[in-house]
Amino acid sequence: MRPLRCLSWIEEASLVTLLRRCLPILLAASGAAVGLSPGLAADREPLRALVQAQGVSGQEEPVRREILKRLPAGARAEVDGVGNLVLFLGSGPPSRLVVTALDEPGYVVSRIQDDGYLRVQRLARLPLSPLYDQFIQGQPVRIGTPDPSRWVPGVAAILSTHLQRGRRPAAAVRPPSDVDLVLDVGARSAAEARDAGVRLLAPVTLRKDLAFLSGSKVAGPSLEGRAGCAALLELARRLDPRRLKGQLILAWSTQSWVGFRGSSRLARRFAADEVLVVDPYASDPPPLPPTQPAGILGRGPFLGRREEKSGISGELEAGLRRAARGRSIPVQFVRVGSLHEGKPFLGRRVAVVGIPVQFPGTPAEMVDLRDLDSLVEWLIAYLEDGPQ
Repeated sequence: MRPLRCLSWIEEASLVTLLRRCLPILLAASGAAVGLSPGLAADREPLRALVQAQGVSGQEEPVRREILKRLPAGARAEVDGVGNLVLFLGSGPPSRLVVTALDEPGYVVSRIQDDGYLRVQRLARLPLSPLYDQFIQGQPVRIGTPDPSRWVPGVAAILSTHLQRGRRPAAAVRPPSDVDLVLDVGARSAAEARDAGVRLLAPVTLRKDLAFLSGSKVAGPSLEGRAGCAALLELARRLDPRRLKGQLILAWSTQSWVGFRGSSRLARRFAADEVLVVDPYASDPPPLPPTQPAGILGRGPFLGRREEKSGISGELEAGLRRAARGRSIPVQFVRVGSLHEGKPFLGRRVAVVGIPVQFPGTPAEMVDLRDLDSLVEWLIAYLEDGPQ
């Protein structure tokens, strides 16, 4: 190798040594420039697996299984009678609970017709996008089976409005709903559909995946809920139990979309001194207008503002603010909808945290994984170093 004229005073061996020493620094700097840091922004596989897994309310086993197989070896985890996944770290007082929702809105098979087509019913009781039933039209779907690793593929459609106008005048003027959806799994009789694995009350969702966008942004169906699941999973993997005072309970709750049944069970079971709710998007009940998405992507996680009837504790909010300042973590302070996962815990010390979400309630929910990493760092700072 012939040395450059301007570096002629450096011997070849010294130049190679210098490059070897500087290269890791240069690579680390380039990684920081695009916003990738160790954590979920760098390792996206767990979040993708969670998005792909089917978790319609009451039938969350595929999502729960993805979390269980990624928990640290020897983790003290259990599944309760309604399907909540609960992980215990430490023991004794004080008792703190961090909870997020495990499920997603979706459908169940309500009828298997003689011609092999399937009819469905939407399960969610909480407010959804008015276009929710239209998002599934003409799209590939997955129909769950008793085996969480197996599903039946199908496509969703609606009957032609031109053919329906004579028999159902209302079909021509109102938006299609779940009663208008028809699923085709390729069967031409009810027996063929059952032979393919279709059962009544089987869960139905879109065929889902995580889309990797520019930088650290990702998009996908039910992503806001799965982001919360990923955040708690990262806490389980990174928290040091030796730094915790008292008992910390991480809980992935079920059936949030049908009335907070999972978190209601948690509220009855655990007399936690404080509750941290990881809920990236929560709406308000009708007739209030739809809640607008909170925060701006890429500017850090958010803390729900304490307002009248919000159920948010001022003392807990102040402690979280101090933890964020101590680690120089930028936090957005926003209003959150009242239908969050902490609703069953009203009357206790509750705080709602999350990350900004664009296009909530659509198949293209978008988040920035840098916000998710910052959320995890913030919660670790509070749980390990913050007020006890």
